[in-house]
Amino acid sequence: MTSVGYQFDWGVVFNRDTATIAISGIEYTFSVSALSLAIGTAIGLVLALSRGTRRFPIAQMAYVYTEFFRTTPLLVQIIWIFYVMPLLVGINLNAVEAGILALGLNSGAFFAETFRAGIESIGPGQRDAASVLGLSRVQSLRHIVLPQALRRVVAPTGSQFISLVKDSSILSVIGVTELLYQFQSQVSATFRPLELYTALAVLYFALTYPLSLVVSGLERRFPMAT
Repeated sequence: MTSVGYQFDWGVVFNRDTATIAISGIEYTFSVSALSLAIGTAIGLVLALSRGTRRFPIAQMAYVYTEFFRTTPLLVQIIWIFYVMPLLVGINLNAVEAGILALGLNSGAFFAETFRAGIESIGPGQRDAASVLGLSRVQSLRHIVLPQALRRVVAPTGSQFISLVKDSSILSVIGVTELLYQFQSQVSATFRPLELYTALAVLYFALTYPLSLVVSGLERRFPMAT
């Protein structure tokens, strides 16, 4: 079968070499995404709590961090952390470490807004009730507000993980051997970009669509507002 002089060869998609690189790429993609999720979640929670404090310097610094990482390109952040940061601090990170750090710092800014929305969704009446019961602001936050807020942000957290799985493909620019990097290498070896990149798109769909169904179920079970 030909189209505009191109001879299709879908066999390159189903051979052993492609299967091997696909499995390796999936492992890297999910490992990087999971570690970035853990870093981003921790950073996001700290930022959300910092934004809620009445101490001006802390709240302002959290705001600047959040807006900076949300409004600058992720690609620029990745390149800066991998190439520039070692020159400033003298710490050399390999591609995987730099990629995880970049994705974690970036997702932390988005998690901050998600967690802040979850915290603010808890009505002031519950805080007032906690105060009447003699709980301090910290105790109220720990025992009443945060457990409910974190329950409400389960679904948005799942959505952020899907975004991390997709965004991890950008790490190919610094040599992280995730899915896109692996398929690019295979394209260079076989000269079959149409078949392999099509297979890559289908593979990403197969990985993320089931996750999106899970997130939809979580959104129904744990709505942001009740």
